[in-house]
Amino acid sequence: MQWFTPDIGTDMKVSIRIKFFVVLLAFSLGPIFITRGLMSRVSEDAITNMSEQTRKELLHIVSAELEQNAVSLLLLLERGGQVMTLAVRNLAKETGYALSQEQPEFGVLPYFTIDFADPDYEPPDAEKNIKYFKLSRGGTHRPIKISLDHPTAYIAPGVSQKAVTKDLYMLQRMEEMFRSVYGELPDRPFWLNVGLESGVLMTYPGHGNFPHMYDQRTQDWYKKAFWVDGSWVAQVNPITRTTVSTVSYAIRDPKGGFLGAASLDVPVHAMLPEDQLEEQWQGKIKTVMVYRDPDGDADGKGLPILAQQESKTNGRHHWMSGVEQEWLTFDDPVGYEVLLKAMDMQSSGVVELTYKGEDSVCAFASNDVYSFLLIAPKTVVLRLPNDVADTMNSVFAQVRSLSLIVSGVMFLVTGLIAWFGSRAITQPLLSMTRVARKLAGGDFSARIAQKTGDERDDLIESFNEMGPQLEKLMQFQKDMELAKEVQRLLLPHSEPCLAGYDLSGGIAYCDQTGGDYYDFVDALNETGKGLGVVLGDVSGHGVPSALVMAAARGQLHTLANVSLAPHERMQSINEVLSRDLFGTGRFLTMFYLRLRENDPNVKWVRAGHDPAVRFNPATGEFGELKGEGLPLGVMEEYEYQSYETTLADGEVLVVATDGVWEARNKEGQMFGKERMLAIVRENAHKSAETIRLAIMDAVNDYHGGNQEDDIAVVVIKTAENRQIMKRESISFRMTNKDNCFKCFQPKVEEFGNAHGLHPKIVFHLTLVLDELITNIISYGYADFDEHPIDVSISIDGDILTIQVEDDSTPFNILDAPPPELDVPLEERGKPVGGMGIHLVKNMVHHIDYKREGGKNVLTLSKNISKTHCPLKG
Repeated sequence: MQWFTPDIGTDMKVSIRIKFFVVLLAFSLGPIFITRGLMSRVSEDAITNMSEQTRKELLHIVSAELEQNAVSLLLLLERGGQVMTLAVRNLAKETGYALSQEQPEFGVLPYFTIDFADPDYEPPDAEKNIKYFKLSRGGTHRPIKISLDHPTAYIAPGVSQKAVTKDLYMLQRMEEMFRSVYGELPDRPFWLNVGLESGVLMTYPGHGNFPHMYDQRTQDWYKKAFWVDGSWVAQVNPITRTTVSTVSYAIRDPKGGFLGAASLDVPVHAMLPEDQLEEQWQGKIKTVMVYRDPDGDADGKGLPILAQQESKTNGRHHWMSGVEQEWLTFDDPVGYEVLLKAMDMQSSGVVELTYKGEDSVCAFASNDVYSFLLIAPKTVVLRLPNDVADTMNSVFAQVRSLSLIVSGVMFLVTGLIAWFGSRAITQPLLSMTRVARKLAGGDFSARIAQKTGDERDDLIESFNEMGPQLEKLMQFQKDMELAKEVQRLLLPHSEPCLAGYDLSGGIAYCDQTGGDYYDFVDALNETGKGLGVVLGDVSGHGVPSALVMAAARGQLHTLANVSLAPHERMQSINEVLSRDLFGTGRFLTMFYLRLRENDPNVKWVRAGHDPAVRFNPATGEFGELKGEGLPLGVMEEYEYQSYETTLADGEVLVVATDGVWEARNKEGQMFGKERMLAIVRENAHKSAETIRLAIMDAVNDYHGGNQEDDIAVVVIKTAENRQIMKRESISFRMTNKDNCFKCFQPKVEEFGNAHGLHPKIVFHLTLVLDELITNIISYGYADFDEHPIDVSISIDGDILTIQVEDDSTPFNILDAPPPELDVPLEERGKPVGGMGIHLVKNMVHHIDYKREGGKNVLTLSKNISKTHCPLKG
């Protein structure tokens, strides 16, 4: 019998040396790993207790440092207030002495505030200074011109210069005194003012831009100086729109008679060094000065705020509306009570509480009148303690790693090879991780300076190429944003007014820039001056197309003052573009339509563009303005031809780019011209603006945000009965990103002129829209997205109706409480504010509000026959 032995293969054999090595390794490392695990647990508990104790001690030290910051800043504010008070007192005293002297009959007149409106009359050293700025409605800082060599004079309304000439001579002699007092003050944006009972105001540094209604004799700081010297007043500066604190002293003659008042204005943001604290603590620090009420928070509103860093939205405050009282509140009632008790019992301290939903540390320092508070999130205060604790844990981790290395000594060469081998493999990956973090943080110069000698070098090289490419992409993005803004500025800011026609144009780009273009150009022609309505479409889209569009626009505006027929104008532009675009494969289609006032005869030129669509509501028939013509930039010697026709009363022309009818929905189906024609027919009785918005809104809804091409639409509607068109109603759209006043003000003026409205009514209409839209933009949106605001204005007999629709947060102005105008500021039970809404309510006769379809719909009506200024005509 033969025995069969299966062949298990030579690959399955393991040498006896390897087997002994594995057995010995298991028996030797077992006890070591058990012992090491027990020691590691004990050590970990010890290091955890130690790091927690260290963290608590460091937190106490850091909190004490925050408290010391509050004490130091309180002392700094007190000393600064003393210096400013002393400076104003000296200025008042010197002014009173100067006015008690014999007044000169002749002298040198000072510079006036109105001189800053003309560079030929302003002081020689007048220039913009970044410390002195005006806060715009949007919250941006706009430096204003000041003169550090000369103060400037302002004369109150109703006071003649001749009546106060001697006062002007006398105050001009104090020019050196102004500079001397200013030079002794800290480096902050102060204003020094001297106001007299005669109505003269001298201010330093010299500047302009005083409101024409301003009279210092009616201001709180001036009135309080009559009764109490050294009193402080919070107000909105009429020049900068920022909140300032003003200290004033009375100017008196030797007998004690009141001659006027001297004051010093200091912006609140210059008093609170919030930026320096955030830099010191490397995090957000809230600085606020509050009034110390002996009764605590009796009414439950919180602590009354005397000063804090001014928010950007304060730029919309009017100087006549005063400063709205704000209150400091906390989310944690228990912590708030602890803070109040601590402030009553000690002059400084630190309290932990919740502020705006975040665990915070509040350090305070108090005197008898007010308290200075520093509020920092715990994440900021705990940064150092946490870093130290993390460092200790890191050290412990290193100790554990070291023990692992010691254990690995038993492996001798095998352990060393495994350790250094794994390190050599993972080091490039760790380097890539560090560099990736730097790239994510914006450091595009980060590189991996390491070579492995194997395939990993290819990966490192590819990784090093990412930085420059990302940097180029970021720069490209910035350039695209700039190009988008430039191209927006090249488009018309508003529709022109042309008797006999109603015009509207609009555009929507699929990229940040595009090649679609429309314009309204006042151009000379063979019969005089006319209006050129232009719509073009450059092949492709993006930056190259935008550049071609800009070149064509430049040619159109350059030739505007040259008397040319429409076809001659196209030929001139084509000659230039053909040479510029030769060999690029790009071209521009254009439709040029010439209109004249109250003339139904129109001329047009087609340069390869789709014909304009015409619709006559009287007959219900559609037609086209056809004609022959190659696109611009294709053939330099091509001769274009003008075409002419006569439009009927109320006829509608629509010129659009192919982005309208070639727009696709999610199923890939095109919008088509039939849908556009149906929209024109349905809205033909409405204004050109309404027709255009109906087309563009329908296209936008159709493609559902997946816009593949630029969209441009221009609508022209002729007047009814061959008369100058008067819109019974107008409609227009803005967004919260636009300069809304520039958008609606020309349209309101046009509407008022068309209907012969009295300038006072037009002013009321403009003011109501400005207040409403400013309120929507300032308070209505919690995000930074772009939102539409639709406005319509109509007139029916004596009834003028305004309707505003927006998708902001719900707000009914009818529910807004009236301001307490007859109650002194310190006795008012309601927050200061609401003047804008109060003005709107008093300028109209009826208001209706509803929330419909996720939008606020506000309708206001005004009977213009009750405004004591009826129609002009």
